[in-house]
Amino acid sequence: MPRPPSHAFVGRSAELTELLGAFDAAATESDPSFTLVSGDAGSGKTRLLQELQSRVEAAGGLALVGSCVQVGDFGLPYLPIVDALRTVEADPTGAKVLRAESALRPALARLLPQLLDRSADEPEPGTAPLQDGLGQGQLFEALHRVLTILGAARPVLLVIEDAHWADHSTRDLIAFLARTLRSGRVTVVVSYRTDDLQRRHPLRPLLAELARLPEVRRVALAPFTRTELAQLLDELTGSPVDVHLVDRVFARSQGNAFFAEELIRAGRNTNGAGRLPDQLTDVLLSRVEELDSAGRQAVRAAAVAGRRVGHGLLLAAADAPETEEGLRQAVEAGLLTTDGESYNFRHALFQEAVYGDLLPGERVRLHARFAELLAADTDAAGGPAELAHHLLAGHDLPAALGALIRAATAAETMAAPAEALRHLEQAVALLDRLGTGGDRLYLLLRAR
Repeated sequence: MPRPPSHAFVGRSAELTELLGAFDAAATESDPSFTLVSGDAGSGKTRLLQELQSRVEAAGGLALVGSCVQVGDFGLPYLPIVDALRTVEADPTGAKVLRAESALRPALARLLPQLLDRSADEPEPGTAPLQDGLGQGQLFEALHRVLTILGAARPVLLVIEDAHWADHSTRDLIAFLARTLRSGRVTVVVSYRTDDLQRRHPLRPLLAELARLPEVRRVALAPFTRTELAQLLDELTGSPVDVHLVDRVFARSQGNAFFAEELIRAGRNTNGAGRLPDQLTDVLLSRVEELDSAGRQAVRAAAVAGRRVGHGLLLAAADAPETEEGLRQAVEAGLLTTDGESYNFRHALFQEAVYGDLLPGERVRLHARFAELLAADTDAAGGPAELAHHLLAGHDLPAALGALIRAATAAETMAAPAEALRHLEQAVALLDRLGTGGDRLYLLLRAR
């Protein structure tokens, strides 16, 4: 579920107009579009896409939104696509399409097993062998057809956020859609951070491939101008901001919308007095320090979860009677958001700052606690890949080995061969660390 906006939409009118124009062309002329939205962390990509989603839904379109997440070195195959399919499943039109297109359900059930109405002539999801990527190809074709059929009923917007964290299979799907969407009322938007793309970043080959496709549009978010930043600060405070404060915030934030928002919050909390911090991390951590002990502990546990985390799981991981009140504080302070059942950080930069500030012992203890809880929950959303991440970070290497092997099997079931191979390679490396070579041949054969 997308995070709620933290403020009214300010600036980015040209970028929004371009995205809406692409959607309108797809909706009225069956001319699908594919757009890359890029910008530094905190530049306003998510806020822009929230406004786009709102406008699309107001116009009667179907918005399917999914976000990639960072879970250590482990990819969660197709996570944004799974989120999008859940929206399809919950939408009356989408549910009708999924019921009518019975031929597609076995492939789609690799991602959402509940989509499969198991009958005598439909195999169990994941039982068909994957031969040379055939299973993945069938999945991609099924997803392509679902988008096209949905678009025939009402215009579709598919948003994949934070592609800099995308797993290999999701990146392959993005490339497939960019190459093959040639007709239909479908608009695809993919966002990513530009400041995260070091030279060997795995997203770079995909961006190079997409750069060769003339139909792929690009929307790059530049920093706010001083005028745009002044408008944002006026909106945040509810009244015109002193020009000298605008100058100070603009100088510190360099036009970064999220940094500016947090600076003005820090200024309000000190009645505008004192020196504004130079570093964004200092601002974010100062917001955490305003919470009491229970609030800080709740936020630290959420940071170790590293993604959207359920209420019960977070309470159990924090393991303190006052955690619920601490979560309330964090939500009221604007650090966490909630959809009623789970929590997420309002911005990934909060999670990164809090996690980076943890002491090593705190990290190990909380990762071990999450691993213990996830191991007991067979229906955990992240499955064995997320469990393996917490086991490794919690220094339980023997248990992590078993989780990696199960994660490889789960990835194979989901038609994600690249992730399956990655898990098996990590399992082989872990065997070497453990000094246990008995299963090495088995794993190497699996990885071939």
